[in-house]
Amino acid sequence: MEKSRILIIEDNPDTRRFLEVMLAKEFEVISAENAVIGIDFARNKSPDLILLDIMLPILSGYDACSLLKKDEKTRNIPIIFLSAKNTVTDITQGLSVGADDYIPKPFDYKELKARISTRLRKSDDQGAKPITVGELKIEPSTREVFFAGKKAHLTLTEFDILKCLAARAGNVISRDEILKEVWKEDSTGTNDRTIDVHVRALRRKMPALTKFIISIYGVGYKYET
Repeated sequence: MEKSRILIIEDNPDTRRFLEVMLAKEFEVISAENAVIGIDFARNKSPDLILLDIMLPILSGYDACSLLKKDEKTRNIPIIFLSAKNTVTDITQGLSVGADDYIPKPFDYKELKARISTRLRKSDDQGAKPITVGELKIEPSTREVFFAGKKAHLTLTEFDILKCLAARAGNVISRDEILKEVWKEDSTGTNDRTIDVHVRALRRKMPALTKFIISIYGVGYKYET
């Protein structure tokens, strides 16, 4: 079975080496000490996932993530931030520039591995039927989303949250249910505030959805039919 390829973009040599050694037990690993080299590797070596630090020389992780998500060749690669910047503002900013997940340093390796496994899953939706709600159409097998015929470019996590809501359109879905559906085995280690950040990103990328994705105060969300 072919191993998944993980790109590490991390300037601290000790952290980078630790990740290289640990991840190499299960994955093919490539690494870069700054975001300029990392972006080049992302475009030319086709990693399946990127672990990205924020405080990097030359170009910050935030800027690198934004550039990667705007590039046709790299926009669909899941990105997990690994950073010592761990305030709510830091995490919100990281997710708002397109990252699929955010893990503060120091991190637990078992938690990191669980997050990686969640983001790497590819076969869950193979063969699944399209979901159509009004002008919204979701193609689970190709992970494509269209509204009124126009394609939207979503991160893996944004896609999973929208699919979760659309599949049960008209019903209120609690944050706990969304966490279990999207983050699966790692749902207990994820702050439910993360969901709100991703939903805001969804609304920003697809303004037409603003009137359909309804916030239910103190509970969760509903996709209005």
